[in-house]
Amino acid sequence: MGSAGQDATAVAIPATPLEALALYGHWLKAVAVARLRTTDGADDVMQEVAAAAMRNWSTLQSPDKAKPWLYRLTVRAALMHRRSLGRARKRIAQAAEVQAIRHGRQDSLGGPDPLEVLLSSERAAILRRALQSMPTRDAELLIMKHVDDCSYKEIASRLGVTVPVVEMRLFRARQKMRSLLQQQLAA
Repeated sequence: MGSAGQDATAVAIPATPLEALALYGHWLKAVAVARLRTTDGADDVMQEVAAAAMRNWSTLQSPDKAKPWLYRLTVRAALMHRRSLGRARKRIAQAAEVQAIRHGRQDSLGGPDPLEVLLSSERAAILRRALQSMPTRDAELLIMKHVDDCSYKEIASRLGVTVPVVEMRLFRARQKMRSLLQQQLAA
């Protein structure tokens, strides 16, 4: 039993950026998804994180600080990605508006969608708005549990807390989500 604990400790301290990314990559991707509020772009963020980790590994003061260091790199890369997406969305919306005006259409959406597509997109939008209005920590927890299908033990290990703390935080995050969904549905 003692050797299993020692093996886990030996694996937890990466010596290279590749080891660190292999060890924490799945968790970092969950952080990226939570920060982006979507799975779109998470792979791009992870590529940026990997490149930054390779470039700057020598600046890391201690390999046991790799996890929080990579977390900060991921948060920064996700923020930069969101900014660039926002700018791109603005340019696309402007181009669509110009095209709609050129073709003499009042409606830039291009006509009615089938009912199922509409309902599905509305559900997704409601969930997205609720997730965006939640604190980032709560959104990350919900994504780790319900998107990445992590166990309470895995989440506790990633966050450096106990399983009961994860259970409590998830319970509260679910309550917030329910409340936000009820408010949006009532509006």
